[in-house]
Amino acid sequence: MAMKITFMNPVAEKMSGWTQEEALGVPLLTVLHITFGDNGPLMENIYSADTSRSAIEQDVVLHCRSGGSYDVHYSITPLSTLDGSNIGSVLVIQDVTESRKMLRQLSYSASHDALTHLANRASFEKQLRILLQTVNSTHQRHALVFIDLDRFKAVNDSAGHAAGDALLRELASLMLSMLRSSDVLARLGGDEFGLLLPDCNVESARFIATRIISAVNDYHFIWEGRVHRVGASAGITLIDDNNHQAAEVMSQADIACYASKNGGRGRVTIYEPQQAAAHSERAAMSLDEQWRMIKENQLMMIAHGVASPRIPEARNLWLISLKLWNCEGEIIDEQTFRRSFSDPALSHALDRRVFHDFFQQAAKAVASKGISIALPLSVAGLSSATLVNDLLEQLENSPLPPRLLHLIIPAEAILDHAVSVQKLRLAGCRIVLSQVGRDLQIFNSLKANMADYLLLDGELCANVQGNLMDEMLITIIQGHAQRLGMKTIAGPVVLPLVMDTLSGIGVDLIYGDVIADAQPLDLLVNSSYFAIN
Repeated sequence: MAMKITFMNPVAEKMSGWTQEEALGVPLLTVLHITFGDNGPLMENIYSADTSRSAIEQDVVLHCRSGGSYDVHYSITPLSTLDGSNIGSVLVIQDVTESRKMLRQLSYSASHDALTHLANRASFEKQLRILLQTVNSTHQRHALVFIDLDRFKAVNDSAGHAAGDALLRELASLMLSMLRSSDVLARLGGDEFGLLLPDCNVESARFIATRIISAVNDYHFIWEGRVHRVGASAGITLIDDNNHQAAEVMSQADIACYASKNGGRGRVTIYEPQQAAAHSERAAMSLDEQWRMIKENQLMMIAHGVASPRIPEARNLWLISLKLWNCEGEIIDEQTFRRSFSDPALSHALDRRVFHDFFQQAAKAVASKGISIALPLSVAGLSSATLVNDLLEQLENSPLPPRLLHLIIPAEAILDHAVSVQKLRLAGCRIVLSQVGRDLQIFNSLKANMADYLLLDGELCANVQGNLMDEMLITIIQGHAQRLGMKTIAGPVVLPLVMDTLSGIGVDLIYGDVIADAQPLDLLVNSSYFAIN
């Protein structure tokens, strides 16, 4: 028998568009026009399961009689007498429109590039894995394309970062307009893009990629009255029954793209096995130089002051970034250098060089100043029990108290290398988890006392003062950090307004120009004017 209304409060009247006087005695689902989703089927039974259940909850949409709709969450609870007889039910409806909107925005933000609104790298790699899993069962062929812009840096340097951002947005829209609805275009980082072409043979992929490259090469970007020309190069690899390993196809597309750039730019190249051999040959030729850089060339440790945004002058922790000189005298940052490694042993060697130099040249002065230093430790180094033991031996033989040594490791590495991390923490070292950003999945696995600090991605903090979604994400991360007993570090922060916003969110520590100018570590610890406020 249909339930009939005996009472409605003012909120229910407003959301349904019915007054209590109109609704009394009317069947419930005549008054409440509820659908599954905005345009989904009409709910015909308020109970989605056996009515003997004590509470039933649904996430659905309530349509108001006077127009408009609400995302709602409802629960219905039967009312019973002392002898168990059912005398009715209480229906409670909650308006969750705003919270669902925010959740959708958060989900979008986690899978899309904030600048171009294309899919981001994480989303792209997920789509690629899904496609690869179906290859054996469907026997379809797909294409993977890497696109790298040419001369983008020249625009960025001459016209400024705002121009570079505008150019990326325009080119993203241009490329997207030339694709099928089933294709996936993503910004992989910087001026690199990835393109997935499902159910596409090599000739069709070549045609699509050539159209895109020609359009980019012919594009006139106008900024402040000046015309800027850029170009692009592309590499294609085919995905089929015989070629469906994620790491391999990504590498193949990258190698083919490199061949396009190396062959004169502005062209499209299909991957062939001999390109991999040539690429390996080039890498092998540079291997000696990479070893030489690690063993012989100058290594500079740059210190970035960290402090509370509420007391910015109280700096007692310094994050260290690395700069190296190549054989041509050019300065290369650590991450760029590591990405070029053609031998995994190079990562171990660089870690060893960093710790050797630190303990030999800086540890004593750091200890006398009483400041904390955070040094980077690669995943490869963390996975080496020998390297971790050597690090702890150097620490034990130095005057530096273990609590002053902080180690920066990628957040994703902590689960696979929990034993090494715990060993370092038991020795007294502090652990800083880096690369904490839009992907919140890490918090499903992190537990209390696994680390000491969370270092937020710089991209997440850069424009937080004007981006509600980034502010929400940082707020969520801050909440997780508090739950886990960890402190948050955000940066680099250049603008006081960003510092104020982060302070309002509750971020524990920040670094950047608003705190202190970056400076060489040896200059910092040997300064006679150094003091702790």
